[in-house]
Amino acid sequence: MKKSLYVFLSSMLGALLFLTIHRVLLFLYLIFISADYGRFAPRISYLEFLALDLFTMMVALLLGAWYGIWLGMSWFEKVYEVGSHGGLVSHIVEHYWPKPRQNYHLKSKIGEVQKKLERDLSQLKDLASASPASIASPEPIKKTIVRKRAPSKLKALK
Repeated sequence: MKKSLYVFLSSMLGALLFLTIHRVLLFLYLIFISADYGRFAPRISYLEFLALDLFTMMVALLLGAWYGIWLGMSWFEKVYEVGSHGGLVSHIVEHYWPKPRQNYHLKSKIGEVQKKLERDLSQLKDLASASPASIASPEPIKKTIVRKRAPSKLKALK
């Protein structure tokens, strides 16, 4: 299902691409004809021009759909089946994203943090051995019971 949708959408994209190219070339041809350079172009009637336009448009659509199908099948294989291409974001990150510093290594950072942790633990053991063995506990706090008076409305109910 995924492959057929991918190929269908890429064929539509190819057809639209070739149709756009066809229309741009037709527009440039019409500008060329309407200018003074038209004397070099062969003279054809309006109906012949419409027939030529329709024929070239159909050829452009068919070639665009064929190109889109070919492109969709080849790229589907690269992206999804082989997995050799990570997509547009992966391409941008690999080629245009700023590279990290070459001196930065995760293993060396982990080793430095581990050494610092060992030093801190040894200092903590030294502090624990220097402190007194027993710490006097404070006097226990006596709990007092606080009673609230009832509101005056409740007294009136009695």
